[in-house]
Amino acid sequence: MLGRAPIVDFDGTLARLGVDWAGLRARLGLTSLDELWTAEPGAGGGGDLNSAGWRAVTAAEVAAALRARPVEPMVAALARCEAFAVLTGNSQAAVDAFLDRRPELGSLCRAVAGRETLRGSKRDPATFSRGFQLCADATEQVRGGDPLVYVGDLAWELAAARQLGALAIDVTEVR
Repeated sequence: MLGRAPIVDFDGTLARLGVDWAGLRARLGLTSLDELWTAEPGAGGGGDLNSAGWRAVTAAEVAAALRARPVEPMVAALARCEAFAVLTGNSQAAVDAFLDRRPELGSLCRAVAGRETLRGSKRDPATFSRGFQLCADATEQVRGGDPLVYVGDLAWELAAARQLGALAIDVTEVR
């Protein structure tokens, strides 16, 4: 179903982070975490990933990743693949923390394009495309002639992957 080397989202697709996103946004005075990409640097944003705002988000994600429950059908499906790559708006440190707990998965992961690599909102089509291409390049040799497969949990990201020519699969369809 996923081919030899899919590209997958992280939170809600590979792991259930369990971050209190509403509480975190409220503590940071934000309606959306994407506001950190455009906030003035002194206000904790401006794309500066070392800002107080981004540091708080990353700390929450990493703490959650250390206790996150895996999405079991996805983990089982990835175990049948030769490799995979992760495209996420979350911190790469959170993905690494989760994969460190699951070495059987970590050994299959060829690339993580997270917030630090994307340097912009994953919701932005150009940013999504750039991260998608990084993941596609990282899995190309393993994938061979197989079509690109993207697995996610949100309609907008599945639509974005389809626009880039991928077979987009909602994680709820993975068995």
